[in-house]
Amino acid sequence: MKERSEALYNLGQENEVFIFFEYLPRVVFFVCKNDDLWSGIGAPPAKLYDVLMNLSIKQYFSRSLRRSIGLIKLMKKAFKLRFNVLCFKTLDNYLNNPCVRKYLDLIIDYTSNPLKYLEKNFATDKTGERTKSFSSWYSLRCGKKLMRRDHLNVHITTGCELHPVTSVTVLREKGKDNVIFRKHNKKLKKQGFGVDIHSGDSVYLSRENCTAVEEIGGKPRFHLKKGLTKKPKSHPAWKKMLIYAEEHPKEYDTEYHTRSNVESTNHAKKAKFGDVVLCKNDIAQEQESHLTWCCYNFTVLSRAYYELGIEPIDW
Repeated sequence: MKERSEALYNLGQENEVFIFFEYLPRVVFFVCKNDDLWSGIGAPPAKLYDVLMNLSIKQYFSRSLRRSIGLIKLMKKAFKLRFNVLCFKTLDNYLNNPCVRKYLDLIIDYTSNPLKYLEKNFATDKTGERTKSFSSWYSLRCGKKLMRRDHLNVHITTGCELHPVTSVTVLREKGKDNVIFRKHNKKLKKQGFGVDIHSGDSVYLSRENCTAVEEIGGKPRFHLKKGLTKKPKSHPAWKKMLIYAEEHPKEYDTEYHTRSNVESTNHAKKAKFGDVVLCKNDIAQEQESHLTWCCYNFTVLSRAYYELGIEPIDW
């Protein structure tokens, strides 16, 4: 990518909110299609389109559910949007509904799809997001008062040019790092991205991950620990990576350090939307964080439009 034009960058930042409200209804419409959350028992639920529109606008402004209702009404009137403003309690119920999660994944897919011909290098990283809740199990077990708050573990995979997020996995518990990496890697091929390099830190260093990256046509680039053996153990991509790192250390480091772009993505998201999750229940916390990353991707589309003239043509 060429050196950034400050004038175009400023234009993208200034008009971010207009891009968000222009693209959001279109994305939500394609995500919802004719789907319904009704299980066939009890009163019919709110329309899925209304739910996603309300939750997305609420999360874009990073307000509590009650305080966001007035903003949602204002934005609906200002941008002449067609959807129903729901009660804050209704929105709370849907934040706690795990059925909403797959539609949040689809929003990530649709908002990253316009950049699939630009992005060739990708990086995966894990970051933390603060919550307002405390875990009591440690205090009860050890008889000590714990003042540290809980946090969420967020795994993201991003492109290394404009930094769109292509996959998000939010969990309360730790672990599953390599499983999540392979899931994100597999999704890149499904979304139609051409992968040259897929990098990650030592958390994701494993033979299986090297094979997974090579299977989709990419080169695995991980932070290498000391004392590694070249034994492939049925994963020749592992040996190939280590030999390349040994013979071409400068080139390997340059390719590995494309991973720095995912750190920039984490910083940009936290600078724009914060790193605090307001909900208290586990599912709601995970989905609130997921929504924030959906909103972040719209800001990337604003940059793509003003700096590179890229518009979504597949929606």
